[in-house]
Amino acid sequence: MESWVRNRWKVAGVACFLILCLPIGAFSQKASIREVQVKGAHGTWKVGFNVENCFPEKMQETIQTGIPAAFTFYLQVYQVRSWWKDQKLASLQFQHTIQYSPIRGEYQVTFGEKGISRVTQSFEEAKGWMARVQEIEIRSSSEMKRDALTYLRIKTELEPVKLPLHLEYLMFFVSLWDFETDWHVEALSP
Repeated sequence: MESWVRNRWKVAGVACFLILCLPIGAFSQKASIREVQVKGAHGTWKVGFNVENCFPEKMQETIQTGIPAAFTFYLQVYQVRSWWKDQKLASLQFQHTIQYSPIRGEYQVTFGEKGISRVTQSFEEAKGWMARVQEIEIRSSSEMKRDALTYLRIKTELEPVKLPLHLEYLMFFVSLWDFETDWHVEALSP
């Protein structure tokens, strides 16, 4: 009985030590949508925005090893209806993917919305490309009411890394840098 109590205190002490040693600053910054720009009206809008704080240190280290990372962007346009849930007018989903080639020393960023890739040797430039969406067009698929309030919702999330041969069970730290932003809501002109 006495050894059980002693072991319990040892485990509690080690757990407290680990919690206190973790870098608190790593968990304090949350990714968010910023600098949203919307142009257009009458059912067609061009949207641009930035995602801030989307590259935690562990994620950057993992990308440097050649493991790809993908951001999925969700854009949705809704129109407010009284006495009923809001009507979804448009929805768009696409990805930006980054992969480092240690042999060539290059970062390749693929833009799913444009169907193109760009290559650079600068990690900072590649991170900027990943976090920026420029003038993506979103178009209403339904008839819009003239005087109803219309709004855009934007969200970004990091796709979970799929490693070959179930290595994600051995490399558990990869799950520590999963993130998603909160929904950012922006009013639109009808």
